[in-house]
Amino acid sequence: MTPMTIEWPKQTFYWRENNTLCASIPFTWELPKVRMVVCQKQIFDQWEKVIVGGPAVQLMPDFFSDLDFVEIGQDCPGILQRINPQATRTTTGCTNRCKFCGIGTGAIEGGGLRELEDWPDNPVLCDNNFLASSIEHFDRVIDRLKAHGWADFNQGLDIRLLTPYHAKRLKEIGRPIIRLALDSMSLKDKWMEAYDYLRSAGFPKSLIKTYALIGFTTGPDEAWERCRFVDDTGTVVLPMWFHALDQLEPNTITEQQANLGWSDYERRRIMQWFYWHKKAVA
Repeated sequence: MTPMTIEWPKQTFYWRENNTLCASIPFTWELPKVRMVVCQKQIFDQWEKVIVGGPAVQLMPDFFSDLDFVEIGQDCPGILQRINPQATRTTTGCTNRCKFCGIGTGAIEGGGLRELEDWPDNPVLCDNNFLASSIEHFDRVIDRLKAHGWADFNQGLDIRLLTPYHAKRLKEIGRPIIRLALDSMSLKDKWMEAYDYLRSAGFPKSLIKTYALIGFTTGPDEAWERCRFVDDTGTVVLPMWFHALDQLEPNTITEQQANLGWSDYERRRIMQWFYWHKKAVA
């Protein structure tokens, strides 16, 4: 069975509930745009109130505090499936404390990892760190995913936690899309170990993808080395540009990034190579 995934929206998701405008805001640089949209109320009086939520609001909860008609609402049942009807979550939170991540810093879903007793039975998993769950929970999830014949571990699987047992059980699903991450060359041996486990379990290279955070604490040379290390295995590498957790403009070069040797030219060059050039010649 070939996975048929639905594309995620790359911007704020809006919907109406009676006279209320709701907005789920994924990225902090979307906040100024949303503010402009909701302030149309004062001109056109199109809605009585606005409810905003999503990761960006959790990271910057005071952004709308001066607007008395805007409320923050983070607990909206079914919002994930409204945005992507194939999506689900079986856990919340994470055990890691990555400084580049809003979950790791505790700004989003603080309190550590929590396993859910039940979840919508969908094949696109948005767990922040699925492999950090107990083996009992892991097995329950895999058993349910097998009925779909495919899955997409959308937020990635921690290479430091993946074992031969995990790889074997993941392959039982059929054709799951596996997303790893290599955010530092110090973890290249762990990445290769996880990759070998997956290949030994029967995963084709086409189902293994790897995120690579760039622009965080290292410069362009290290980023190219790391991305090429993954690319040389014949699997897909996906560079991800680092944004500060309170950044209001996307894809800008901060002073810290400039000091690491980054420029907008260098940022665009590596992104275009692995997203467009590699795809064009494939």
